[in-house]
Amino acid sequence: MHICIFQTGEPLHIDEGQYRPMRCMLLADKLIEEGYFVTIISSSFFHQRKSFRSKSFKTIKVKDRLIIHLIPSLGYKKHISLKRIIDHLFLAINLRFFLSNKKDFKPDRIFIGFPPILTSFIISRWALKKKIPYLIDIKDKWPEIFIEPFPNILKPLALFFIKPYFLITTYVFKKANKITTISEGYASWIKKLTKSRNSIFISPLIRKPFSLSKDEKKINNIFWRNKGIKINSDKYFCFVGSYSKSFDFDFIEKLSKKLINKYPKIKFVLCGSGDQYNILIEKFKNFSNLIVLGEINLFEAKVLIKNSLATLAPYKNNLNFNDHIPNKIIESLENGTPFVTTIDGKLKSLIKEENNGIYIPNKKNIDIKNIEKLINDKNFRITLKLNARRSYKKLFNFDMTYSKIITCLKNI
Repeated sequence: MHICIFQTGEPLHIDEGQYRPMRCMLLADKLIEEGYFVTIISSSFFHQRKSFRSKSFKTIKVKDRLIIHLIPSLGYKKHISLKRIIDHLFLAINLRFFLSNKKDFKPDRIFIGFPPILTSFIISRWALKKKIPYLIDIKDKWPEIFIEPFPNILKPLALFFIKPYFLITTYVFKKANKITTISEGYASWIKKLTKSRNSIFISPLIRKPFSLSKDEKKINNIFWRNKGIKINSDKYFCFVGSYSKSFDFDFIEKLSKKLINKYPKIKFVLCGSGDQYNILIEKFKNFSNLIVLGEINLFEAKVLIKNSLATLAPYKNNLNFNDHIPNKIIESLENGTPFVTTIDGKLKSLIKEENNGIYIPNKKNIDIKNIEKLINDKNFRITLKLNARRSYKKLFNFDMTYSKIITCLKNI
C-alpha cells in the first residue's frame, strides 16, 4: 500500500543536523518498517531554521520506499507574521500546481497534517476528486487562534475577515474519512466546529524514546562543561524549545530575579532558535544566573533535560495550549524530569492528578515556595521525578499511538 504524508513545519529525513523526529518522520519510518511505500509532500522552507531546503520544486529519493517532494514557498522570519500567511498562500498555489501536473501520482491513502489551512484544503479537494481516502491530523486550533490576539472590541471584525478560513477548515474536517487529534479538549473543539458527533481518536504528540550509551553521555557532558554547566553537580532549570511568542519569557525573568540573591548558584539554561533569540540575548545579558544558547541537538537536549531540576514551560495561556500536552512536556516526563508551567487547563490538571510538576500562576509577584522546596528538599525532588517517569509510562505509549494511526489509515 502506498501512503502519502502531507506535513509542513517539521524536520524531514533530508535535513542536516540531529533533530528529534516529529509526527511526519516517525509515521513515515513506522510505515516503512511495516512494509508500506511512503511519499512525503512538504514545504521547501524549513520552519525550524527559517531557511530553504530548495528554492524550487524538488523530488528526492531517500531510500527504496521513501520519496520526498518539496513544494516551494516564499519563507518567513517570524512565527507570527503577515509574511507567514503569504508564504502559506504561495505554498497552497504551488501545491495545487504540483498535484495538477503529477498525473501518475495516486497513493492509496493520504495523511494530512493540519494546519496550514489552505494547503490542507488543496490536497483534501484533490483527494476527494481522485477518490482517495484521507485521514487528517489536527494539531492546532487554526483559524480560531487568529482571533485571540485582537482586543474584545475588535474580535467581531476579525472574525468577519477570516470567516472564509472557518468555512474552509470546517469543509476539510467534515470531508475527512477519519480524524485524529492530540487531546480530548481538541476533539471537543472539532466536534463543536463541525457540529458533528463522529468519533475522533486521540494521538498525543509522542516522540520515539531513545537512550544514550556511556560514551555518548560522556561526549555530551563535555559539551555542557564547555558551556559552563557541570551536568552531574550543578543545579539548574532548563528551557529547550522555540524562541517564539508562544512562550512568556518574562516569567523566566521573574523567576531568576526571585532566586538570584538566595540561590546565586542555581542556573537557568535556555536553548533554542527563533525570532526572539536576539531579543532574549539582549534581555538577559546582565543576568549572571541565566544562560541563553542557540539550537542544540537531540542528544545534548536529552542530557540537559534529564539532569535538570525541572524543565520550564511558560506557555502563554491561549486556546492552543490550554487544551493539550505539548511535546516538550512529554519529552520532560519521558526523561523523568518534572516541569514548571504557568498555563491553566490541561497542564495544571496533569500536575494536580499526577504530582509530576509545579504550577505557578503568572502574576506580578509569583509564588516560588514549591520551587524552593524543589531546590532544598531531596525527597520532594525524588518524588516529582519518580512521578514524572511514572506518568509518562501511564499516559504515553509510542508504539500503541502510531500503530493506531496506521490501522486507521489502512482501514478507511
